[in-house]
Amino acid sequence: MGNRYERSRMSRSFTHKGVQYHPGMLVVLAVQLLCLSAFAFSPDSLDHNKWLSAAIAFSLLFGLILSLGFFGTWNQFRDDVSLWTFLNTNPVESAVAIAAAGEVLAILLVRLG
Repeated sequence: MGNRYERSRMSRSFTHKGVQYHPGMLVVLAVQLLCLSAFAFSPDSLDHNKWLSAAIAFSLLFGLILSLGFFGTWNQFRDDVSLWTFLNTNPVESAVAIAAAGEVLAILLVRLG
């Protein structure tokens, strides 16, 4: 049946190619990618568009919450699984954490520039 980590993954509710993900995580990732692409094509729009600013703020908030949970899960199972293996096993969670870091950098670049 595998180690504790593999058994704990069976409690998620969405399966794609044998890997289970929660649909909310996929929604957060999609919104993060939309906000980052909107920022990439028009970096000044964060100052002038209140809806884009609100969307990036909420996607950053939920992305940070999911990222903290993601790394907290790895911390719980780090005796069984190395960080590199954990990141490679969970590509969607890794993408959410990377997108959250990208949003933080985008916000800092707007504020510094």
